[in-house]
Amino acid sequence: MPIPSSHVAVVSADPAFLGAWVEGLNSAAQSDPAGQGGSTLTFIAHNSAESVLDCAASDGLLQAIVVDGLLGADLDAFLQQLQALRAELDVFLAMPADAADIHSSVELLHRDESNYSQLLRHIGSAIAERGRTPFADTLRDYVYSAKDAWHTPGHSGGDSLRDSPWVAEFYHMMGEHIFNTDLSVSVQVLDSLLEPHSVIQDAQDLAARAFGANHTFFVTNGTSTANKVIVQHLLGGGGKIILDQACHKSIHHAVILFGVEPVYLQASLKPEYGFYGPVPRQRILEAIDAHPDAGLLVLTSCTYDGFYYDLEPIIAYAHERGIKVLVDEAWYAHGRFHPDLRPNALDSGADYVTQSTHKMLSAFSQASMIHVADPDFDEHRFREHLNMHTSTSPQYAMIASLDVARKQMSMEGFAQLSRCIDIARRLREAIDETGMFRVLSLEDMLPGELADDGIRLDPTKLSIDVSASGLNARQVQLALFEDYGIQLEKVTHNTLTVLVTLGTTEGKVMRLVNALRTLARVAGAGDESGRLPQALPPLSAIEILPRTAYFGAGDAVPLCSADYSLNPRIIGALSAEQVVPYPPGIPALVPGQVISREIAAFLLDLYRASNGIEIHGLLCEDDTPCLRVVAGSQPAAVTALG
Repeated sequence: MPIPSSHVAVVSADPAFLGAWVEGLNSAAQSDPAGQGGSTLTFIAHNSAESVLDCAASDGLLQAIVVDGLLGADLDAFLQQLQALRAELDVFLAMPADAADIHSSVELLHRDESNYSQLLRHIGSAIAERGRTPFADTLRDYVYSAKDAWHTPGHSGGDSLRDSPWVAEFYHMMGEHIFNTDLSVSVQVLDSLLEPHSVIQDAQDLAARAFGANHTFFVTNGTSTANKVIVQHLLGGGGKIILDQACHKSIHHAVILFGVEPVYLQASLKPEYGFYGPVPRQRILEAIDAHPDAGLLVLTSCTYDGFYYDLEPIIAYAHERGIKVLVDEAWYAHGRFHPDLRPNALDSGADYVTQSTHKMLSAFSQASMIHVADPDFDEHRFREHLNMHTSTSPQYAMIASLDVARKQMSMEGFAQLSRCIDIARRLREAIDETGMFRVLSLEDMLPGELADDGIRLDPTKLSIDVSASGLNARQVQLALFEDYGIQLEKVTHNTLTVLVTLGTTEGKVMRLVNALRTLARVAGAGDESGRLPQALPPLSAIEILPRTAYFGAGDAVPLCSADYSLNPRIIGALSAEQVVPYPPGIPALVPGQVISREIAAFLLDLYRASNGIEIHGLLCEDDTPCLRVVAGSQPAAVTALG
């Protein structure tokens, strides 16, 4: 395997110090390869704070910075600037022996040290520490030791499949390591996800450092579970939660499971494209003022479409009133590792952050992390809540992928994301040049009521408007898949979403651009923008706790009458289900909510349209669409569910 190359910047305004250290360290690196922490280190001189800041903002090979403590600049301000640019870098401060100020955020070196081999090993050791994968390495070593398995799982390292005439094909398709890394809690050297104390805990500690948290927990059943764990931890005994109507369904499920009283915030909408954006800041602040007894505020940043909040003032406002803040960063695990993407939720003061590491980074599906910065955190109680939702038979390859994904971002996240941002820029230009397709800007996508809220757009998520082509988005999606072998992330009625991730290659870029150019040449010019999707109707009142409505007795009530018109008997009843049109995946009804005429008509129109939108939670009895309502919440006779 190739040995990575790394740069270390040395910054000083003292030519004698700078020359001696750079020459001495480079000479030591040439004569002591083992002291370089697993990479080839090159030390580069910088004679000013401005120069090294420019380097940090552009050099993807940079792994560490040695700062002369007598630089003359405001060291605290300079170190804060470095932290904002490249939080992952190892920073060393070369101080004289009689220095009065000790900067706890950096590692100290003696400014008069002349043993450059010792300095090299000190710097190399810090870089190597950041590049460790304690769990993944232990798993690899165990697999290669080829132990005989007399324990679960039953395939025993793939031995049950390998020679079978019936299922060997599956074994060979998946590869041997998917099976021999699928191990059991019986293998004690691999630690316990439920009660980690060695290599898993070590890996989680490295992740906390990388992502800027006080504590990090690995989750192997997705951010859906991570969100439920946090709601249970803070409000499992009941309480009030302020949440975005458009938040992930796992939050809505947690409200039901734990008997929480929800305060829903109406989602914003850009009807031209069917984009649901963040909740306007003023609406959030008003909800906080109206419900100072709330225990938790939940926000999604960034959204599926790439919108992310100016979080700091919102979080500060919630904290002033004693409200904890959970930010669902399922789509923004990469936000820590490039200055163009910061500040992220932890930078902005969030107490809890959930991330789907698998969505944008190099982890297996379902692999997620919980990051905690809550100053009142009760780790023992939290772990008990987490264990209620965690399998006692976790997938070890998934845990290893979290370890490796963290290492990659720690060591090359800045360089990789710089490449991704550049690819996204070039894609925008090439797609716009087709004349039929265009990548939407933030101004195009943002609902008008958010114009002054400081909302930003993740540049790695491209929303492509197909309206001018005369085709709808599903037609383009199908053509890309069937004719060009290209699978996209999602569509609205007139947009396609493309994700630029660490796995995006130049070949993929070329094929996507070529496909869109070809489609643009054969498409008939037209305007699909007039075919707007139905907007979700306004939120109606929630009369009883969602938990009470969901778990109580229910009746099935038809949406339409015998003449196929809207059934008046359903108006005013309380929903016993969460009813979610997908896309966009935002509940039109939650348990305990009044079924207004607008909501009932909206659902009936969607059902009749048969336009590919799924309506999760809608019942069909004898081909009649029905809603489950709280028993006795409407006066007319209904069909009992039993």
